[in-house]
Amino acid sequence: MKQRQQTWVARNSPGFTLIEVMVGIIIMAATAATMFYGVSYARAQARKIIIQQRALEELRSQMDYWMVRILDGNLTNHDLLGDTRGTEITLYNPDADEQNDDEAFKAMIYRLPMERSFSVHDPEEDSPYYFLEMFIQWSDHLGDPTGEPMELRMQYSVFKNL
Repeated sequence: MKQRQQTWVARNSPGFTLIEVMVGIIIMAATAATMFYGVSYARAQARKIIIQQRALEELRSQMDYWMVRILDGNLTNHDLLGDTRGTEITLYNPDADEQNDDEAFKAMIYRLPMERSFSVHDPEEDSPYYFLEMFIQWSDHLGDPTGEPMELRMQYSVFKNL
């Protein structure tokens, strides 16, 4: 019997083979998946920065409010006890029309008890100061895998002249 010898002939027709097209699709899919991951990571980091900035604004606003109350002398004994239960605020709400939204970032602002103190350089005790400390806590339910609450703290020493 005679064996047939098969010879490969160079392809002269224009176009791509199925293998070449599939390799191109796989390369494009891998590139697209990497880009989508990068974009979603960048969006999550941008949202995290927005929330941190908003928390800082809220904390500064509350600190300024209490600093003015101290300077004005408009403090009661109840005010000096602080707010250890906290006050809830909304830091970020993508759907601003709905107040009870699961995607909204809620935070709690706490104010620690204040004490009236006197400077060691002032023996007559005619210029007291108050140590004001507040902090804000929130949970990052989108990007933090540990689940630890985020926190910002501020402290002021507010001097009041009598």
